[in-house]
Amino acid sequence: MLTVSELSADQVELVDRYLPLSRLSDQGSTYLIAWEDDRPIGHAHIAWSGTHLGLPEIQDVFVPPENRRRGIASRLTEAAEDEARRRGSDRISLSVSQEQNRAAKLLYEKLGYVDAGVEPVRVLGQIMIRGRPLEVDDTLLYLVKEL
Repeated sequence: MLTVSELSADQVELVDRYLPLSRLSDQGSTYLIAWEDDRPIGHAHIAWSGTHLGLPEIQDVFVPPENRRRGIASRLTEAAEDEARRRGSDRISLSVSQEQNRAAKLLYEKLGYVDAGVEPVRVLGQIMIRGRPLEVDDTLLYLVKEL
């Protein structure tokens, strides 16, 4: 049975064995974890402030390849939308790679996300993810959804 819940401090070690919690140290944010029985099989991060559009932003949606095409990313996205609604937001945003992740863009469009009407953002250079450097060269397209 698939369930989605907020990551608690006592679950971090277990989840980290299965999934890369790349934004774990971000303050003012929430990780949602998709569980199949007692095993984590996907996650989504929600940043509540400091985002590009000034809206709650879904980030770091991840489902391992062996669990993809089962609706897990959709469930995580819907759970993030529910949490944003619960906290009083009437819109939510996310970004997708303009060229490298067409499947994600199609999924979010199917879920009702539309172009935010802002210029795509190029991310180039080294960023730190959980204390580790990562080289990035990507262009992000921002999408929004009315809740």
